[in-house]
Amino acid sequence: MLSGLALALCLFSPTDLVFVRHGETVANATGHYNSKTLNAFSEKGQAEVEALTKRLGAMPRFQMILVSPSPRAMLTIAPYLKETHQKAVIWPLLYECCTGKRPKDATATSFKFGAKIKIPADLSAYFTLIPGADRLPVASDYRSGLAQVDASLIEFKEKFAGQRILLVGHSGHGGQFLHALTGKWRKVENCKEISVRLP
Repeated sequence: MLSGLALALCLFSPTDLVFVRHGETVANATGHYNSKTLNAFSEKGQAEVEALTKRLGAMPRFQMILVSPSPRAMLTIAPYLKETHQKAVIWPLLYECCTGKRPKDATATSFKFGAKIKIPADLSAYFTLIPGADRLPVASDYRSGLAQVDASLIEFKEKFAGQRILLVGHSGHGGQFLHALTGKWRKVENCKEISVRLP
């Protein structure tokens, strides 16, 4: 819960947001999506992560770093966290959704939360969970994914606005989230920063 002063500062401070999609995975590179390819970086993806780590290291530090609970998102930002001695927060609502072709009558329905989030042991030094926000969202179709995006937008404005913040996520959710936040569609590419300043 924010104090009155902290809430007032957030309400009147601009939000400097940098959004980054995870590095290219073997699944992205080959089009074959399975448990072995989904979270393993391609050679290009590994190089992207290394370059991203250097670029982020040259930027002013973020007040908060929020990361999708997917391993590929955590693995993308872990080198930067290790190098700068920081810890990121796993934000469940950044989890991938809204993949595939958008239906013509796409309207938000509802989604639920399912399995508990597990931070891999070798990454546990770099990530933390928000108490009570430790379960993966389950958006079984595009419309429930839009409900997840809506929920992430509301929570972002309520809890995280008014800061210099880094989000590490995905193309489907990220594209919808940025559109809902700014009213503009943006191309969300692997390890390419998208900077947004909100009043």
